[in-house]
Amino acid sequence: MPKTASSLLLYILIASQLQRSLTSDSSATLSTEGSESQCGGYCFTALKPILDHIAANQQRWNACGATSQQCEAKLERIESQLVVLQEKVSAIEALKTPEGNRVVAPKAKKLENFVQIGSRFFYIEQHHRVSWFGATNICRQMGGHLASPSSEEEWNAIKERLTRGRNYWLGISDLANEGLYLSQATGNMASYLSWPSGEPNNHNGDENCVELRSDADFLMNDIECTSKTYFICEAANES
Repeated sequence: MPKTASSLLLYILIASQLQRSLTSDSSATLSTEGSESQCGGYCFTALKPILDHIAANQQRWNACGATSQQCEAKLERIESQLVVLQEKVSAIEALKTPEGNRVVAPKAKKLENFVQIGSRFFYIEQHHRVSWFGATNICRQMGGHLASPSSEEEWNAIKERLTRGRNYWLGISDLANEGLYLSQATGNMASYLSWPSGEPNNHNGDENCVELRSDADFLMNDIECTSKTYFICEAANES
């Protein structure tokens, strides 16, 4: 099985097992047995530390009480593990794509909600605030990704359409490696970064996701991924 197909299959299987752990009282835990044969040696080596980490913590997650605060914390931790895992898969697949090209993805299912800015299409959420992980899921359900500006020109064009007083998530994070800011859409280094003085600062050692901050003229800011704010999606590139 090609590495790309097996990697994605492994991600789907892991996501499915994690989702079932939320709704089941079963004490079953994740296992990496057979993963290497499914994924291939190179892929398995890159993903195994995350698989081991998820497996080590699943028993504690299953034992989580039924209070809303505990359940919300469990959801956020599982979402963060899945995002890191997917970024690992994206990084593997990026090795097989020309530098700077976006990974091929399905056509946006709801392109009518997107607006053209420059040569690309974006959706700007103006009504609901969600965590970075929630925004990631919404953008993917729409057939795209959380947005990553490709240039200063594109960033300037985007910010002209943003509402003052509101911050917006971007599809940029250093969840996989501290200080290494990757684009969610490509798995490569973000094409364009623009920070105000003193940023990114990883305050309290827990700021791994990037937003456009209104009070800093929509320059970029690193912040906790569980914070809730508005977001920007970009339509998937079919070329």
